[in-house]
Amino acid sequence: MNIKILSIIAILLINTSSVFAHNCIHNRYPQKPGYIKQRQMDKAINERLNLSSQQIDELKKNRLHHQKEMGKILENMEDKHTKIRNVYYSGIPKFQADVKTAPMKAELVILKQNADKLRQEHRKSFENILTPEQRNEFQTIIKEMHSK
Repeated sequence: MNIKILSIIAILLINTSSVFAHNCIHNRYPQKPGYIKQRQMDKAINERLNLSSQQIDELKKNRLHHQKEMGKILENMEDKHTKIRNVYYSGIPKFQADVKTAPMKAELVILKQNADKLRQEHRKSFENILTPEQRNEFQTIIKEMHSK
């Protein structure tokens, strides 16, 4: 009786130890901040840069426009990814799938470049709203964030 109980406990211990040994891969990659964290970052930047209410309103308007444009691009990218995945899952040989998806992959690269260009334009429009002193402070904030 004792041997059965001990063997069951040993089996459970072995099974649970393998679960605890699992490395969580999600912690390795940076993720987009959530709503609350984004609002905290916005508040900290607003306080540190001493933004006026007019600047804050203009930044909100620019952010909404940027999010709409970026949403369209990301939606197209997701659609292309889905189409590419479906071609590979269709059961045709890999080399045929590579040939068939080459134009879609090229479009995906173009969409990525457009997204990067849009990000840069948004950053420039943000910096154009700032005064020279605020720009200098913003550059120090960026350096601090990159050092972390």
